[in-house]
Amino acid sequence: MALHNQIGELGEDIAAKHLKNKGYLIIERNYRNNFGEIDIIAQKDDYTIFIEVKSRTSEDYLYLAENLYYTQIEHLKNTASYYFLENDKEIDNIRFDLIAIKINKIDKTADELKHFKNIID
Repeated sequence: MALHNQIGELGEDIAAKHLKNKGYLIIERNYRNNFGEIDIIAQKDDYTIFIEVKSRTSEDYLYLAENLYYTQIEHLKNTASYYFLENDKEIDNIRFDLIAIKINKIDKTADELKHFKNIID
């Protein structure tokens, strides 16, 4: 597995653990359909939350994570919409979050983690 894939997988594991510690219920990880992929789908406080995880080993991890491209945002929205259709659920109380993680390559832990809530209107 390529290093960037290992970093991404490690970041998603760290993010899932962080969310569980904050009282989120993890519904699904790495959900895929024809529109794209969502790293983590969780529930908390009557919300279904679609979470994008961006993991980097460099200091510019926040800059890279905060600048989601328009096409990435559209893929997230479309993927989430199809999730509800595929699972025969009503679209109600949804939120899109972003978790940005700076990974320490040596000990494979998170040096920093930032959780941005409701990143898409």
